[in-house]
Amino acid sequence: MKNKILLLSLISFLLTSCVSNKKFIYLQDKGNVKTDTTGTMPVQAYAYKLQNGDILYVSLSTDDERLNKMFVPAAGATSMQMGVGMAGTQFYFTGFTLNSAGELELPYIGKVVLAGQTIEQAKLSIEESLKKYFKVFFLQIKVAEFKYTVMGSVGHPGQFFFQQNKVNIMEALAQAGEVQNMAKRNEIQLFRQYPEGVRMHIIDITDRSLINSSLWYIQPNDMLYVQPIKARVMGDFSTVQSSLGTVAPILSTFLAVFNTYLLIKNLK
Repeated sequence: MKNKILLLSLISFLLTSCVSNKKFIYLQDKGNVKTDTTGTMPVQAYAYKLQNGDILYVSLSTDDERLNKMFVPAAGATSMQMGVGMAGTQFYFTGFTLNSAGELELPYIGKVVLAGQTIEQAKLSIEESLKKYFKVFFLQIKVAEFKYTVMGSVGHPGQFFFQQNKVNIMEALAQAGEVQNMAKRNEIQLFRQYPEGVRMHIIDITDRSLINSSLWYIQPNDMLYVQPIKARVMGDFSTVQSSLGTVAPILSTFLAVFNTYLLIKNLK
């Protein structure tokens, strides 16, 4: 009888105990994060290298107004603030696209090979070509359309567009409506495009050392897949977690009452 009482008490304790939330907390200090003497976590420099198909914003100012108009995109594209998450931007039509050979074809100066270069390097390459024709000019060049995709166990999966220089992994997931409860936060798949093909990286967003990683910033055309935890649907409950959250208190109350009954009976 004592063994039964101990067993029932143990079951009751396990059901009423809180489930560990370590699998749900973002950016935990797991002992492998790098910091300096001030506690600052160093971040690797973001240096995206241009690839075929990238769309660039190119603006050139010279003393030739006719030439300037060829470079500056249409006013509708530059003045219209396209929000994050919208289905594309007008730069698809008005920007300059790297062709399959990695070349950017520009008015007046022709084709310039830019694939494999950072934005800073690409700017220098174009400036070298411009120096052949102009003594004074001002050039601006940016990635016009920062596109990425989020799929799987998130609030709002889909394709998203940013108009800023860099976006970290947490910002990207936040725009997709947050990672759902029953998702593998320590095994998010990142599919990244490289000149030679696509590679898959595994990201753990519960580990703070991700900030030190080269994967902290996403890149144009990245695809994030948030894997769901395998769970069997129980009755009308959507997940095992929600099911246990409802069933556990009922079972705990029943076992507590039954445990008390056995104790009183044993005393008699």
